[in-house]
Amino acid sequence: MQKLIALSLLASLSSGLAQGSVIHFDELGVPGWVYPDFSNTGFVSQGFVFSDNMDVIDVSPSGGVWSNGVGAGHSGNYAAFNDYGGTMLMTRQGGGVFVVDTLWLNGWQGEAMSSVIEGYLNGALVGSVFAGYSSPWSQVQTGFGSIDTLSISGGYFLVDDIAINDGSQPLPEPATLLLLSFGLLGMACRGRCT
Repeated sequence: MQKLIALSLLASLSSGLAQGSVIHFDELGVPGWVYPDFSNTGFVSQGFVFSDNMDVIDVSPSGGVWSNGVGAGHSGNYAAFNDYGGTMLMTRQGGGVFVVDTLWLNGWQGEAMSSVIEGYLNGALVGSVFAGYSSPWSQVQTGFGSIDTLSISGGYFLVDDIAINDGSQPLPEPATLLLLSFGLLGMACRGRCT
């Protein structure tokens, strides 16, 4: 029993950190306006390239026409907007693979919409998820694994808080793992006292 507790404690203490980041678009926002100013050139956010049918818009309550029916971004005041319709494409700047864990979608002006979210690796489809959504924001779990291109079909949708697992920033493990460690440590100490 003591060996089992000791091994469990050792395993929980030696577990690594999760790696990830969230693309939230707030670093590109222009209050009350659009970035990159309807130039139809796409943009780069946090090391990821977005296709030329995407812009970043102010969807805060003071964002003017852009916030109608939206209220705000999922987090912050800005979100990426598919303002030219068609399919959004996202790739890593300079190439490379990444994992999209989740993302948040909203219909333009709160309209009910649907999209197909697809992940590709070297041009081959890795996975596909159908998502219906409207206001407020709807979370989509992808579960694709490693991809080099994220595709979201549809027109005039908003996307925010794309959770990327790419090893860029350490994220702490859940508190339950810490509590389990303390419990095992307590059991080990209690066993020695009796």
